[in-house]
Amino acid sequence: MPSVLPETEPEINFFLAAFEAGTLPKEHWTHASHIFAAACYVHSMSEAATIAHMRDRIQAYNLAAGGRNTPTSSYHETITVFWIKFIGRALKDWEPISRADFAARSVAAFSPHRAIFVDHYDFDILASPEARATWIEPNLRPL
Repeated sequence: MPSVLPETEPEINFFLAAFEAGTLPKEHWTHASHIFAAACYVHSMSEAATIAHMRDRIQAYNLAAGGRNTPTSSYHETITVFWIKFIGRALKDWEPISRADFAARSVAAFSPHRAIFVDHYDFDILASPEARATWIEPNLRPL
């Protein structure tokens, strides 16, 4: 699998299938890949369905890649939901747009801003086991 994110619909389907099956090479599961996958799901699912799907698939992928999901490491619910909500707002601004174009545009616009959520949350909130386990609304600045 190439290290560049997919561009065509068949390549996107292959990428998402590998992620969902837990067979995507670990080195390909980058911050940009997280945004890419979230954008693809946001484009085709409701916000609630995207959140549930990403939660399930990220946790399963972490285990398949040899990681663990603990109260202090790996999957982080608040950060995952934050990004899904953030990307979902972009979709509303950019519609109509194809899934491939939306995913590519999301990666280009948001992957350089890896820690944008720190403008919205105190460090102690994001570092808490509660934020890893459940969605916590931003406390510094709304989305």
